Parts: sequence; C-alpha cells; structure tokens
Amino acid sequence: MFVLHGIFGMGTNFRAIAKAAAAREPSWGFVLVDQRGHGASQGFAPPHDLNAAARDLEALADHLARTKGIEVRGVLGHSFGGKVALAYIERRPVDVAVLLDSQPGPRILGEETDSAANVLVTLEALDHGWEKREAFSEALRDAGYSAGLIEWLTMNVRRDGDLYRLRLDLPAIRSMLEDYFARDLWHVVEQPEFARTMSLVIAARSTVFDDVSRARADAAAFANPVLTVVVVENAGHWIHVDAPSKVLDALCDALAR
Repeated sequence: MFVLHGIFGMGTNFRAIAKAAAAREPSWGFVLVDQRGHGASQGFAPPHDLNAAARDLEALADHLARTKGIEVRGVLGHSFGGKVALAYIERRPVDVAVLLDSQPGPRILGEETDSAANVLVTLEALDHGWEKREAFSEALRDAGYSAGLIEWLTMNVRRDGDLYRLRLDLPAIRSMLEDYFARDLWHVVEQPEFARTMSLVIAARSTVFDDVSRARADAAAFANPVLTVVVVENAGHWIHVDAPSKVLDALCDALAR
C-alpha cells in the first residue's frame, strides 16, 4: 500500500501508523512515499499537479513490480495526499483506498485560517538559509503559528553545507496546491469501480468538510456499496496526530474487509 502525506509533509509522518498496521495485518506492507517537491523527492520536471503526482506513483508501482515483484494493491492519503490517491486510483484501481480528511471536491484556496495556502505564503517570504535550525522555528513563531505546526514544519529543515535549508520545492508545491483546490474528484468516491473497498475518514473538528460536503459523503456511502464514511470525533485536520489509534483502526478495518 502506498502511504501519501499531505502538503509540506513526508513519508515518515506515517511511520508509526504503518508499522502498527503491518503488525496487525501482516499480509500487507507499506511504502511511505515522499511526494514530488517534498523530502527526498526533488528535481521533478513540471507540470506539477495531481496528474503528475499520480503518474509518479504509477512509475513507482511499475518499478516495484519489475524489480522486487511487489504489487501495489492499496493507497492511503491524508489531505492533499488523499486527492493524489483519488487521481491515482482513477487511472489504476486498487483493492483498498483510505482517505484521511481529504475532501474530494473543489474548495476556495486559502479560505481557512492557518490553511496550507497561508502557510505557503509565509514560507515563500522567509529567507531560505539559516545558520541554526532554531532560526526557522523562531520565524514561524513570530508569524503566529502554533507550536505543533512549527515542530512539524521544522522536520523539513535539513543541513545543506554551512546552512540549514527547507527541503521543500515551494514553486512546485504552490502549483500542486492550486490544482488540489481546483480539481473535482467526487466521481471517484461515488462510483464503485475504482476500489474494492474505500474508507473516507473525516475529522469532526476539521473545517475541510462543510455541511454540504459531509452530506454528499453520506449520500455517496449510501449509494456506493464499497464506500464507508468514518467520522473521528475530537480530531482536527491533522487526524493522524490527534487520533492515531482511530486512524489505525480505520485503516486496519479497511484492509481486513
């Protein structure tokens, strides 16, 4: 199963959950992907959009099959990664798809407080080399971001020669984020041919799903026999941080179906 992080993330964000899931469902293995422009996946040519990210996964799946005999039969994605997962399974259906607080429809870029779009604007305005890692954290603290978000973003800062630098391709991320907000992939959720089983996991305290999209998700689950909607109470958008045990349960339930 491919595991796809959200924007500004990296594959290792889901290491603990993947390790626990492999222990509970030993017939499954997990590939923690650094998506283009993130972590170790740098230097990709444009265009940078959901289709390009999905093609990256197709190429990786083909490479794993050819070199290691591994068949990719599932995909899990959080937020941006969830929409990449939908773009991928639209092209290459899977047995299991799990989407973590990822709204399949279009939304307004930057409409939410502390949204990824607002974080991107902040990162674009920063210097891109620091003598100490703490200087990056201090700049975000001065911009008013929460301690948890700062700690998470600082995971992307790595030493490069004499300076610490952000291991994110911000122009590529801006292009992908714009496409993420613009694309409508509800049809992949609403139709049964793209996965044998699909779970849409919604964080109750998140603003990603409004009343209209929540109602559409419930209607899709009623009409599509392969779709299950799971609502995790007391969890915000970073659902794998707020409620890792609930995410693990939802993932393992989907794998066991």
